[in-house]
Amino acid sequence: MSDNEHTTVRIVDIARMAGVSVATVDRVIHNRGKVSEENLARINEVLRRVDYRPNLIARSLASGRRYTLCAVMPRFAPGEYWADFEAGIARAEAVRYNVTVRRFCFDQYDRSSFESLLETLRREEFDGAVIATLFAEMVEPFTRELDARGVPYVFVDSDIPACNRLAYFGTSSFDAGAVAARLLFDRLDPGADIVVGRIVHRGDAGSNQWRNREAGFRSYLEAHAFRGRLHYAALRLDDEACNGRVLDEMFRENPSIAGAVTFNSTCYILAGYLAARRRDGVRLVGYDVIRRNGEMLSAGVVTALVAQRPEAQGYRAVMALCEWLVEGRAPSKVNNMPIDILLKENIPYYKNNII
Repeated sequence: MSDNEHTTVRIVDIARMAGVSVATVDRVIHNRGKVSEENLARINEVLRRVDYRPNLIARSLASGRRYTLCAVMPRFAPGEYWADFEAGIARAEAVRYNVTVRRFCFDQYDRSSFESLLETLRREEFDGAVIATLFAEMVEPFTRELDARGVPYVFVDSDIPACNRLAYFGTSSFDAGAVAARLLFDRLDPGADIVVGRIVHRGDAGSNQWRNREAGFRSYLEAHAFRGRLHYAALRLDDEACNGRVLDEMFRENPSIAGAVTFNSTCYILAGYLAARRRDGVRLVGYDVIRRNGEMLSAGVVTALVAQRPEAQGYRAVMALCEWLVEGRAPSKVNNMPIDILLKENIPYYKNNII
């Protein structure tokens, strides 16, 4: 039965197909009152055959139960990646499943910030969690605590399959890294060198997603006889002068550099340097259609952006928890989002569709 047909199946239809009264079907669906084993079997067979799904909103409102979810995500400013993610959460919350989503934010460039947030969460009561898995080594032990508490959780940003998560919503980070490698490799001489812009973290070597993307990137290059070298540039978020000195020295010592990549949303930092130094011959690939990256792509400084629909991730993650808590309907474990490739020519038509 198609999704459209789900909405046309009424209790009266189920009663007719099962040869029982509407009241009997209602007792089975809402688990109230006794039903004979014969009638129960007949009704369940019809429910299975039509793939009946009760109205989630109506069931939630009728139960009177309110649910509290927590969303664990990096702090953000308007126009940034996680702002789009939060917009998806807000839209799901507005569906009014008697659900409140509390936002808990941390500094994605500071490991200790995430560690402090986990201590706060250990003292909080909530029915489900949406977790951005940037610091995987701390997420794993925390989720074991959630397992012991019987709290379901959903991962976004990147997956940690070893954990007992209800679901994952996001791209395959490894494959997204391979896509970035191909976008660069197809535009470079196989012997050209590539700069990898790496934002300096406080107390951590990088995010879980960053490492997975880098692994996919390297894997693609190795499989395609890449003969150049990767040069890692330690960059800072708000220190243009320092970044300029680091990159000036790197380009001076390695004149064969013709490509550049970042594995997070900070592509605009490298792009700003290339634009200021008029290095038009360097191909740059980055991630995420945030405002500053989009501007650099439209200006032709960035060659391509790899996008992953953060608003859709936020929306679907909250909806999956709602469906599980209210209806008991489990989502697929892995829900990979499309890996979108944005170029100067098509970015004016791109919309972060949450469907």
